[in-house]
Amino acid sequence: MPFFDDSGPRPEEERSPLWRSFALVKDQLERLILVNLLWSLQSVPLLLAFAFPEWPAMLRLIMTLYTALMLAPATATLFAVVGDLSDGTPIDGELLWRHFKMQFRPAFLKLLPLLSLFYWSALLSGFAAERNWLIVDVLARLTVLLLLVLAMWWGPLLVYRPDFQAWDILVQSSLHFWQFPGQTLAMGVACLLAILLGLVSIAGWLLIVPVLVALFQVELYRATAFKSGLPHHFTA
Repeated sequence: MPFFDDSGPRPEEERSPLWRSFALVKDQLERLILVNLLWSLQSVPLLLAFAFPEWPAMLRLIMTLYTALMLAPATATLFAVVGDLSDGTPIDGELLWRHFKMQFRPAFLKLLPLLSLFYWSALLSGFAAERNWLIVDVLARLTVLLLLVLAMWWGPLLVYRPDFQAWDILVQSSLHFWQFPGQTLAMGVACLLAILLGLVSIAGWLLIVPVLVALFQVELYRATAFKSGLPHHFTA
């Protein structure tokens, strides 16, 4: 019978951020795989630099710097594309290029400083551990864990609130976590499981996992922003 032909999940009918993410992936699987591959390619030079230590040091340094610099705009573009997808906008090459140009500057001025907090916290933890500064080491490790939770909101806030600077994003992500701790942690567990799956299966990481994680975070933001009266439609 015709009405049994399409019994899969439909994005417009899903209310749960988690299941709506899966429905969007099912609905746009081929295009999302392409977007994910483009993002994953930016990490290939870094992986090669670590995989082949016998290569010239200068070449490995250049490859590492490339990945370190390009992952920020690639990640910002990924969240912008996912934001448009969640609003029902079809993905095409023109959309990808437009978002890349729009997010290139914000990625370095806003997202990269936030991501660098992980580096500085880890560096402080290692420095404290070498000197047996237990309290400082513990606080630095707790900071890393807190940043991981707050980072659930950074990508969506970057693209949905273009008026925000890096500090605003950090403060607002803290407020979002304070307002929605259960939803944040639950979706964080879903992201962690997806990442672990991607680490076990390299193919999964290359094909879909980063896009799925971005979708989880965008759908979490949209669901909670709607309740709070905050901007939840992407405006490019």
